[in-house]
Order: sequence, then C-alpha cells, then structure tokens
Amino acid sequence: MDLTFVTDFLSTLSSWMKPYLNEIGLSMAATLLVIYGNNITAAFKKQIGGMQFFLKVTLFVLFCAFGFAFITSFVTPFLMNLLRDINDVWLPVVIISAFYLLGLGAQKKGMI
Repeated sequence: MDLTFVTDFLSTLSSWMKPYLNEIGLSMAATLLVIYGNNITAAFKKQIGGMQFFLKVTLFVLFCAFGFAFITSFVTPFLMNLLRDINDVWLPVVIISAFYLLGLGAQKKGMI
C-alpha cells in the first residue's frame, strides 16, 4: 500500500501551518494559562496570604499583570521552537493532538 498521498497531504498541511507557528505556540500557551491559571493564582495567594492588605493586593496585581505576561512570553518561544523542530509529516498530527490534549485537560478541570 502506497502512502504517498497521506504524506503529501500532511506535508501540505505542514507548509500551511509553518508560517503560523508563533501564533499556534501563543494559542497553546494562552490555553494552558486559561486552564491552569487558577492553580498558579491559588499557589501565589497561599504564598502572600499572611502579608498586610496593601502589600498583598499590590503583589497580587503585579503578579497577575507581569507574571502571566512573563510566563506567556517564556512559554510561547519554547513551544514554537519545539514545533519548529518537528518533521513536516508529523507537524499537523502533533499540533492537532496537542490541542486535543489541551481540550482533555480543560474537560478534566470542568471547563467543558
């Protein structure tokens, strides 16, 4: 059985996806933060729980404003580099599977 049709199709899909790896990585990072952001926030709240009100609110706002932006700006290039290193035939399969895994994670957290 000749699978050149399948590999050609996957290579074509890959060539369509390659210019958008930055956006794909950003959407994966943002989805991860949406799914697990409450856990990160709860851990941070636990760390600053015993502080005075003004300091606690200031640190929380700074963490939400800059902490999540830092996490996004760190994770996005990491994911983009991981995706860039994947073989053209496997890239569409990996990207679609990753989004399905993110959906599974969201379902387990009760978001879907």
